[in-house]
Amino acid sequence: MKRVILWALVLLTFAIVFAHSPVPTDMSSVIVQSDSVETAVTAVQAHGGDVTNSLSIIHAVSAQIPSSQMAALQADLRVQHVYTDDTVHVAGTLVNDGSNTPDTPESDFPEVVGANAAWEYGIKGEGVTVAVVDTGIAPFDWNTGRILARFDAVTDGEVPADILSYDLHGHGTIMASLIGNNRMDNDGFIGIAPEVDFVDVRVLQADGSGNYTDILEGLDWVLSNKDAYNIRVVNLSIIGGVTGPYWSNPLNQAVEALWANGLVVVAAAGNGGPQPLTISTPGNDPFVITVGSFTDNFTPDDPGDDYVTEFSGAGPSETGFIKPDVVLPGAHLTAVVRHKTTFGYDNPDSRLDGQYYQVAGTSTSTAVASGVVALMLQANPDMTPNEAKYALMETAQPAIYEDGSLVWSVFQQGAGRVWAPEAVLNPPAGTANGDMMPGGQYVGPVIYRDGAFRIVNGDGNDIVDASGYLWTGGYLWTGGYLWTGGYLWTGGYLWTGGYLWTGSTDWQLLSDTDLWQSGYSWIPSANSWPGGYLWTGGYLWTGGYLWTGGYLWTGLVDAGD
Repeated sequence: MKRVILWALVLLTFAIVFAHSPVPTDMSSVIVQSDSVETAVTAVQAHGGDVTNSLSIIHAVSAQIPSSQMAALQADLRVQHVYTDDTVHVAGTLVNDGSNTPDTPESDFPEVVGANAAWEYGIKGEGVTVAVVDTGIAPFDWNTGRILARFDAVTDGEVPADILSYDLHGHGTIMASLIGNNRMDNDGFIGIAPEVDFVDVRVLQADGSGNYTDILEGLDWVLSNKDAYNIRVVNLSIIGGVTGPYWSNPLNQAVEALWANGLVVVAAAGNGGPQPLTISTPGNDPFVITVGSFTDNFTPDDPGDDYVTEFSGAGPSETGFIKPDVVLPGAHLTAVVRHKTTFGYDNPDSRLDGQYYQVAGTSTSTAVASGVVALMLQANPDMTPNEAKYALMETAQPAIYEDGSLVWSVFQQGAGRVWAPEAVLNPPAGTANGDMMPGGQYVGPVIYRDGAFRIVNGDGNDIVDASGYLWTGGYLWTGGYLWTGGYLWTGGYLWTGGYLWTGSTDWQLLSDTDLWQSGYSWIPSANSWPGGYLWTGGYLWTGGYLWTGGYLWTGLVDAGD
């Protein structure tokens, strides 16, 4: 079974083929973790290996090891972990297209989350830098002078001389556009934080593929340069397979290091919903802000018919945490990307006009969330990551029926839809993640028992106040929830059967010949996902519920505790 896979998360109909990085047949590409980089280097060299990159963010190195030495390396007492460093490849090519950019199409998602209310107070992201860790950011008029630095892990730190090569794929540019495009339509800006700055951290290749070494190298650069560029937010619109508890994954270890050093990490839930247990790495980490998707159903002024998209990854996580944390717009969003990209070629039907495209997926929702967090941090510059997560979740609005019951499970909508006016302008004081400390090994309060996911205490017994809050895995849900944080892992799991987890993104074992669909390409004219779900019927709720506040979880602690 292949281990660790990451790829860009726009909903595209890419066929992804799993394969190893090109190394000599008698060598294995691995990540070796120890108590320090120096010790890891010594261990690798002792077993005839070659160190290729230093990954100090997790006290590790990437290396090529003779296959005959793998067992000895893993048994070396100086070595804590040896991870396989695999890659993915997207079957696609680039295409040229010389169309001109037209007038700006309408973009409703900033108003749907209420970002325009923050703009009226002059809060537009000024002074806050977002690290877009992705395929790169192409230069446009809307980001001129706002990209403070570029780091290219794919080319070992060397930024391409040709500016047209900054983002050959297009996904990273789309994320940056959603976060902070300052072009305007009739209602305002078409990005959430139009004055935010960026650092472009390229970790994925032109075909949308990537490996853990490059991603860790990029995150290491972010950590080392956070003060130089005032990086406050890290946008991770990428997903990886879950191969074990979150703490055993080097990418999760890295995002927790960022979190512990004051950086708000925003990660995608994944596009495997609506089935349970479809939260991907690193969104499965309990510390980060994990983002799912909802759609405004083409009626931006009427929240009563909005709904959580079926593709949005659903919890709980593999260690029993409630995920996602929040939901944001993730369908028919307008973004700017060049035609001469993998995305432009593979998604011609998503094109609105010129360089404007409609995009969807939890990656896009993640970018919208990062924009909102940037607004929060401008208005509240002393906020810590835990305080920002608390305020974002505490002010979110879950969908509820008139009787107060939830329309969707907390494993589908999290705390609810983000509402920027409250989160930015009137954030409640408090901290998320309870008493958990980055680097710890925790399990959440959710188990699957007697045909339902249920919330339990540290002994595995049902919490009385949450006894009616069960989820059997369906799309509709009428329960609620109550819990108080994570439990320190003591070596066992609370799962007692029912949902078999086999350790990959789509929860099935994969082989070299398997293909995996990363999602669906949005076709504006058809209002549908090819091979997926129509947006004109089926799972639509045209009334009977409200989006309101009042639900908290994931170890949230108010200011009085």
